[in-house]
Amino acid sequence: MKKANQLAIILSIAGLGACFNKVDPAVSTFYFSTGHPDTLRNQALLKLYEHYSNSDKTREYYEVISKRTGNYILNYYPAGKLLTTCTNPGSGWGNQYENVDEAELRKLADLKIKLVDLQLYVSKDSIISENPNNVLEVKTNGHPN
Repeated sequence: MKKANQLAIILSIAGLGACFNKVDPAVSTFYFSTGHPDTLRNQALLKLYEHYSNSDKTREYYEVISKRTGNYILNYYPAGKLLTTCTNPGSGWGNQYENVDEAELRKLADLKIKLVDLQLYVSKDSIISENPNNVLEVKTNGHPN
């Protein structure tokens, strides 16, 4: 009986451990959890730029995630000059943009580009994919799918 109780405790702990999100150490993530959804989406690029520019730049990826109210993921891969969006977590990645260096990211932030309008401000040549099935793999602490 004692072994059965120990087994039940071990399985319970393992089950609880599976409920927690795993954090990828290669990704520096800034989380929003409160605020009006439109405000959070309008500030997405600015917050991503601030998060990246204020970092020590030792991570591979940088992202801003609005978990509850804004419901988006904005992911930046500086080495690959790649910006990836997810405007509806659970539905997969959205658009992916290439040739986005720090200067371009700053320009988008300074112009106060809204996440929904991003596609209007980038060159058509820099849009890698508008099809979620063709998006290049990126590391994230979010859940786009």
